[in-house]
Amino acid sequence: MKNVLVAPLDWGLGHATRCIPIVRELLKKGCNVSIAGSGSSLLLLKDEFPKLQHFELQPYNPVYPERRGGMVWKMASQLPKFYQAIKKEHDQIEQLVKENKFDLVISDNRYGCWSQRVPCVFITHQSNILMPKRFGWLSPLVSLINKRLMKKFDYCWIPDFPDGNNLSGNLNRFSKHEKDRFRFIGTLSRFKASGRKREVLYDATIIISGPEPQRSIFEKIVRLQLGASDIRYCLVRGAFNPAERSMVPNIHDYLGTEKLQDVIEVSRIVVARSGYSTVMDMAALGKKVIFVPTPGQTEQEYLARRLHAAGIAFSCPQHQFDLQYALVESRNFTGFRDFPAESGLLSDAIDSVLNVRRVVKISSQKI
Repeated sequence: MKNVLVAPLDWGLGHATRCIPIVRELLKKGCNVSIAGSGSSLLLLKDEFPKLQHFELQPYNPVYPERRGGMVWKMASQLPKFYQAIKKEHDQIEQLVKENKFDLVISDNRYGCWSQRVPCVFITHQSNILMPKRFGWLSPLVSLINKRLMKKFDYCWIPDFPDGNNLSGNLNRFSKHEKDRFRFIGTLSRFKASGRKREVLYDATIIISGPEPQRSIFEKIVRLQLGASDIRYCLVRGAFNPAERSMVPNIHDYLGTEKLQDVIEVSRIVVARSGYSTVMDMAALGKKVIFVPTPGQTEQEYLARRLHAAGIAFSCPQHQFDLQYALVESRNFTGFRDFPAESGLLSDAIDSVLNVRRVVKISSQKI
């Protein structure tokens, strides 16, 4: 039995939710799986897999700007903090691997979660990190740093399909000599389409997610508009604070996988952030969606524009969000359909790394 440690990033919940199918597949293959993480993402996985062993890692604690601009400067000002978090989590991983005799570490975008003792996998949906236009001159430097950090891992997995029918677009782009380092594992979603014809109970389900303060800002915008509307709705706040627990039947702080899928399936349309994990979830369920990207988060803004231009999902900036207008405009969009169903790519990728012999690496790499 292989001992495997899975460690998702704690920026929002998306990295944790897309690790759910990975954990399920590992368990199906008879692995002994443990979870390492921090913040809400760790709480989510504890809720999904309460019987698994969990470890607390150094949190990144990113702080987002309240205004639409300034994301690059805000992130740049926190680089020393992020660097220290990466160093700390690497030390923690080395200790965990030594004490618990893990055979494999799978890191979802946590750059410090690699070990010299065992094979390590890095999961990313953006091997090509996009910069805002006015900071395009920084792209070569950002790309160089990203590649250097990823090279500390033995394998890099991309949750997408390699052909033209993919979801990530330009978020994944690499040269010919780099292709051997990357392996496409198919899209990852905690949801599986039921195929059932369900009675529509909600005109819209709104899923609020992402780091503060933008999560709360978007929730305030949505609540004001829902209060002036007569539509049937369900609101999922994406909050884990017990002090703010909602007692209203159609407003939920958080829903587990089964309950959330049930709500989505009885909803005519979903309003959500355009994070890549959410995009994969909506594609898995074949839903119609209205995307509202987190302000300043270039990846989400790119995905929203791409899906809007393809006629799949209506999207608009947060500061221009008008629910009634968005519901009308969304009628002109197809929703997700004809995207590849579950494949064996993930299973094959896991088999390939589980069969690697455990060796101590001789390396002089440093964080």
